[in-house]
Amino acid sequence: MSDYKYSIENVPDIDQCWNDLPGGGVAFCVPTSTMNWMYYIANHGRPSAIWFPPADPSVSSSTVMNVLTLSLFMLTDPEHGTSGSNWHKGLVSSLKQIKIPAIALMFSVDDDSWILFDRLQKSAIGGGLMTVARGRYYKTGDDYWRAGGHAMTVVGLSSTSAGQQIVVHDPAQGDRNPNKQSSPAKSTGNLSMVFGKFNGTLATMLRWGTSELPYEFIDQVMIILPLFAVTNLTGGELTCYSASLTSDTVETREIRTPFSAGIADLAIHPALHVSALDEGSGEIVAVDLVSGDSKQLARLPGARRITYGGRSLRLFVAQDRHVVALDDHGKEVSRATLDHPIDALSFDAKENRLIVASASAEKLLYFSPELRNQGSHELPRVRGQGRLSLTVNEGDGMLTITRAGSPHAAELRIHPTSAVAPGTRPPLPDAVVTPGRVKQRDALYVSEAGRIATFDSDGNRVKGSPFEGLPAGPLLEVARSYSNADPEKMRGPEWHNM
Repeated sequence: MSDYKYSIENVPDIDQCWNDLPGGGVAFCVPTSTMNWMYYIANHGRPSAIWFPPADPSVSSSTVMNVLTLSLFMLTDPEHGTSGSNWHKGLVSSLKQIKIPAIALMFSVDDDSWILFDRLQKSAIGGGLMTVARGRYYKTGDDYWRAGGHAMTVVGLSSTSAGQQIVVHDPAQGDRNPNKQSSPAKSTGNLSMVFGKFNGTLATMLRWGTSELPYEFIDQVMIILPLFAVTNLTGGELTCYSASLTSDTVETREIRTPFSAGIADLAIHPALHVSALDEGSGEIVAVDLVSGDSKQLARLPGARRITYGGRSLRLFVAQDRHVVALDDHGKEVSRATLDHPIDALSFDAKENRLIVASASAEKLLYFSPELRNQGSHELPRVRGQGRLSLTVNEGDGMLTITRAGSPHAAELRIHPTSAVAPGTRPPLPDAVVTPGRVKQRDALYVSEAGRIATFDSDGNRVKGSPFEGLPAGPLLEVARSYSNADPEKMRGPEWHNM
């Protein structure tokens, strides 16, 4: 790997300990280190990113109120800190409330080996604003066990022949006066890769330094990423729109794929690439949205729909009457057979399940990430004969069903009692609907006469949508927030950061 250096300047370094915070703020590292980015965004063109101005953390009264407000979103416990799942949920909710065109991506190494240096590097190049948790681990035999952690704001990365380093703003560093903001300071850690068994799971971790009491590993990363959308305006070429976090501008990039006939479906992977399905051949390629490079993942004859989902981020491929789950290398890991043709599929992150629609069977079928059948329900009818599309809101699990060429849409929520609560959205005015994706609660992105339009649950246009009016092709995918954190596992005190 060639030498690499990343540095982001003028990032605030807010203290976490204040007399006016519950418990003195000793457990507030997560909202504090994340709040650094809210101040950064506010100072660079989006003042709505903070609740209480001015956008100057040296003004202690407003700083404490901003940190406290974010901590309420994240359900921070004054004694035990913030869990990974609440960290993500709270950030997603706050970004929506303050109307910042961004998504929040959280990766935990407890589930896989995602947090490697090259992926942190890629996130930085892609415009991601990163916060990491440095977990404290104690070794018993050959196993490492987490015993809490601490969150910090990433302001630099470097990789040379001498090794890899990370530079952070540590909210606990220099925090000696609980009534006054301290001067910014940077902390540097040397990184090395360690393969081992962590909390019962085999994974590769980035070790911080050489301490053994405790061992320290980067085991969680939260990324605030500019909202982006992918569409196919021409043939096998992709157009990627990326909203700016610091202005009202939208960057447009054209990315070529190996396909000439056209693209049958698209699926966005949170790690800044998109999988594209060739029209007719069943070939699937992964397109890197940062470098623009493409690589073949798999070839599945008859493939017609694709989507990503689950904590292991499987690519689910629908053939005529089969659903296949592929890993990151395109290797088949599981398969399910259906009695009827498949028309659409989408992943429900809230319930951690795949939803498959069959129009001929008039059914929605539910599968676990391992493709075990979990039952079915009646498919709500949507007027029209065009391509069927499913989208699932990542926050409340609301399922939206649309058809290409029809202004109508249906909504469905499955309650824990398995009761079905269907509803119908008002028709979208003059909209020619292309499969869209739900980005925020009750918002639906569609293609209207070749342009992107955003509607709410009442059929009204959403004002201020960053992609409003931009050209759209037959397919449209809008990025969504994602977390692989297991909420049940994150309940344990060992998974809280403070």
